[in-house]
Amino acid sequence: MRRAVAVAAAILATALPSAVPVGAMPPPGAVETYPKVDARTGLPDGWQPGPERYGVGEHKNVELTMDDGVVLRADVRYPVDTSGAPAAGPFPIVMTQTSYGKDSAGLMRLLSYEGLGPLLDDALPTVVAVAEQIADAAGYGDYFVKRGYISVVVDIRGTGSSGGHWSVLQPQEREDSLRIVEWAAGLPNSTGEIGLWGLSYLGMSGLFTAGALGPDSPVKALFPLMPGNHAFQDLLDHDGFFNIAFLSSMLAVPITALPQLDPILGLYREPGKMLSVFTDHLLTHLRDDATWPSIINALLDGDKLYNGPYWEARAIDNVLEQIAANDIPTYLVGGQYDLLQDGTPRTFAGLQNAYAGRGKNGPMPADATGSGRFQLLTGPWFHVQPGSQRNTGDLDMHAIQLAWFDRWLKGDRNGIDETDTPLRAIDLDGNVIESATYPVREAPARRLYLQEGGRLTTDPPTAPTGSDRLDFTPVNAGTICNASFSRNFSGVFQLLSSLLGVDDPCARFPAHPEVPGLLENQRYTTEAFSEPTVLAGPIGLTLFATSDRPASAFSVTVQDIAPDGTATALTDGQLAGNYRALDEDRTWRAPDGSVQGAFHPGTRESLLPVVPGEVTEYHIKVRPAFHVLRPGHRLQITLGTGDMPTHLLNPKDYPALLGSSYDVRRHAGAASFLTVPLSRT
Repeated sequence: MRRAVAVAAAILATALPSAVPVGAMPPPGAVETYPKVDARTGLPDGWQPGPERYGVGEHKNVELTMDDGVVLRADVRYPVDTSGAPAAGPFPIVMTQTSYGKDSAGLMRLLSYEGLGPLLDDALPTVVAVAEQIADAAGYGDYFVKRGYISVVVDIRGTGSSGGHWSVLQPQEREDSLRIVEWAAGLPNSTGEIGLWGLSYLGMSGLFTAGALGPDSPVKALFPLMPGNHAFQDLLDHDGFFNIAFLSSMLAVPITALPQLDPILGLYREPGKMLSVFTDHLLTHLRDDATWPSIINALLDGDKLYNGPYWEARAIDNVLEQIAANDIPTYLVGGQYDLLQDGTPRTFAGLQNAYAGRGKNGPMPADATGSGRFQLLTGPWFHVQPGSQRNTGDLDMHAIQLAWFDRWLKGDRNGIDETDTPLRAIDLDGNVIESATYPVREAPARRLYLQEGGRLTTDPPTAPTGSDRLDFTPVNAGTICNASFSRNFSGVFQLLSSLLGVDDPCARFPAHPEVPGLLENQRYTTEAFSEPTVLAGPIGLTLFATSDRPASAFSVTVQDIAPDGTATALTDGQLAGNYRALDEDRTWRAPDGSVQGAFHPGTRESLLPVVPGEVTEYHIKVRPAFHVLRPGHRLQITLGTGDMPTHLLNPKDYPALLGSSYDVRRHAGAASFLTVPLSRT
């Protein structure tokens, strides 16, 4: 992303508003201004990316034969001098393992950085910029080659120009990666040291590779963008609400079309090999663990609908201890509007905990010392466009990556790892929240109680009775124009909007508007904040409720309400009632015992019945938010039930859900409350 401008310095602790009192808390301090974006955020002090010193040479379709005879193929791009000969090295290696086809990435490179891109840049700058972002997401590495790196892009098994059969994050990929790393470390004119990087699946592949390696391997650094933590929990199952928006964004092109297109793009000069790979990919769609059979399995209430050994074998969470034990420095990039917005910060916390010798599954302690060897940068970005923020200017993500790899692969002690605040979160207005820990210790969790009249206060209710009614509806007004759908649709709306030079018009809309006669949702709102107040980290909603049917479903959105009443969606969460069991080992609790980051097992065995008329405790995981609430603004939550067309509940549960009603309790004996991280002095 070559049009970098800006980013920011730090927001430290600010105060809770006087309108939402907090008892014995110190009085709020005056906060006059917040530092905004500048060109140095994310980069070490005094460091500048080196100039382009080399040209680019290429070896196409280098073949790697796996132990079972399957042939993988890689493109190797390397520095050349002015004569076109390989430049004097040796050079370290940056490597991407892709499931989307290296030749698709090559095509995007020719439409952006090379070929047509420079010719169209003046006439269609936004189109070229988006093509560059897609090329980056697909593994574009010439930026690094021109600065003294060898770039390797490998098509993983069953994808691109590689043979074999593919299944999402299959354990076989890790076995293959051991052979790939060994091969890459032996490339001519290389130092043998490797940095793994990539976005989404490509970043996940890098983390899984690092988790499969032993100590002192050739892999010396990681830079995964938008990798998440647990594929089942992050992508597919939002605690009993199944993410059909994500599936619909993936099925047509990445899952179905690209596996058949890529062999043609990469192997058209070798028709025999092309036909063999094309056939392998076609037959993949018929395997039990392939995507389409897995969807059918889930719709029929099969094992793929639930967490279990299949999905746990594909959880990044389970390899974090090995990465920390191998001492592989890892720079994570996440996004506030990424569909993996909860998982990537959890991975950061897990790496920090494991590196410090703590259990990986819990939150970081508030008094922890964060290591600069494991960092997280997150901002108001969608899935395919990390660092791109039209409102405040783009980050130079290439330069940040280069600084990280220069530090760990070239021994350049440039200071990028020398930080006491390895978490950096940029909000929509360009403010930056920095912390040593996640959850953010400067924004401790506190309870805000649901009250009569739609109020949200720090005082618990004292009345002996009180409740609000919710009627189940499967839809969220039937619209795809809301923040939840935009995020879970893999940021496609934002990508298309960027072509026109604007932001996704749906990205700020809450998912549960009021539609009299169809949707009459309950809202709970604080008084206006009198001081700038930082909301930073995971959120939990604890509900005490009864259902009149043997099923229940809740969907909650969190909004910033401006003085003129404009609502800006910040985040959301969902829970089907029978998924309410907690995995206590993975659930995050605040110091007072409140559930701040629920982890529901999602296994078939963990499902609990909903007993009609019985007061039941529900803990809804609300994905994290990083946001500065300005004076005069209020924090609001909206309770809904269904969430079509973003989410689908288990089809077999709809007969019990349709026509159901819930009483949400808000009285002294059953006080429902929000556990929310808000800053203070």
